[in-house]
Amino acid sequence: MILLFKITISYVFIYINYRFFKLENEIFEQLSEKEMFFFAIVFAPIIETLIFQLFLYRLLDKTRINNTSIIIIVMSFAFSQAHWYHWLYVVAAFINGLFLNYFYVYILKNKNELIAVLLTIALHTSYNLFGFFLVE
Repeated sequence: MILLFKITISYVFIYINYRFFKLENEIFEQLSEKEMFFFAIVFAPIIETLIFQLFLYRLLDKTRINNTSIIIIVMSFAFSQAHWYHWLYVVAAFINGLFLNYFYVYILKNKNELIAVLLTIALHTSYNLFGFFLVE
């Protein structure tokens, strides 16, 4: 269900960009198809999950922030800042980060950390795979 929401939001942002802004993502255009596939489907989901979910959640959990919603928002803000290709992409990454981080925290609280990390990587990979084929 979360993947469906993320895909729907992507279509909304693609439409907004196409209709009103026509912002380009030059970084992605410089990569070959194989490099883009490796980066988006393998590297990014693993590294970003380790940094923006596992590590950041552990860090924020040790602070005095007891509100899970605030933790998810902070994690999503950090996630969005790693996607600074243009301002609209950052906004989309923040919203998608909310879903991804909610998913991670939900699984973490109901299962365990390893399962939360692995399922978040799988969700992130699935979403990026969809985006990879959407662009092609």
